[in-house]
Amino acid sequence: MFTLLSRNAAVVFDPNEDEELLQLFKDKGTEKVHILLTHGHYDHISGVEWLKEHTGASVFCQAMCADRLANSKRPLSRLVAMVLAVEDMKDGGRRYQDFKGSYKPFTIKADITFDKEADIKVGEFEFHVTSTPGHSEGSSCYQLFDKMVFTGDTLLKEYPVILKFPGGNKKDYESKALPFLQSLPKDCIIMPGHGEPFILKETKNI
Repeated sequence: MFTLLSRNAAVVFDPNEDEELLQLFKDKGTEKVHILLTHGHYDHISGVEWLKEHTGASVFCQAMCADRLANSKRPLSRLVAMVLAVEDMKDGGRRYQDFKGSYKPFTIKADITFDKEADIKVGEFEFHVTSTPGHSEGSSCYQLFDKMVFTGDTLLKEYPVILKFPGGNKKDYESKALPFLQSLPKDCIIMPGHGEPFILKETKNI
């Protein structure tokens, strides 16, 4: 999750539930909150409804992502369960059992969607968003002033993009997402879905 503040507005990428975030909005006098989603996997949307309930936030995402989020039968729980089970095998944890006991299907309604490309302005921030399928059908990347790119799981520093999850597609990644990533300036800052921000030239995953 990343948060940007601009005057009386805020942008939140892929929110989770965080009480400190609400306190920040209160302290800064934030009146409008905009949720921007990089894709619809559970670990990137778990706090969307919570944040909407507390702030009245609007939700923006790629059209295919919106379609999946509106369907309570989407395979999100299966995806998360698979990831947690693998982690449990590494250290003997109980993540899978805990998740299985607490997960309840839910839907999310996007307020604004786009297909291939779009421009968004929130306060002083101007984003150009591009559809980058591959990790999921509805994955997208957000460029801020051509200097910073929020990539979600389409690009991580240490690990190659995962294409084997439900909705993943190697052909789409290689024909659409990868060319986009390779077109970015080598000195731009990448804000990934997991891990710390990094300079594009620091990764070997494109």
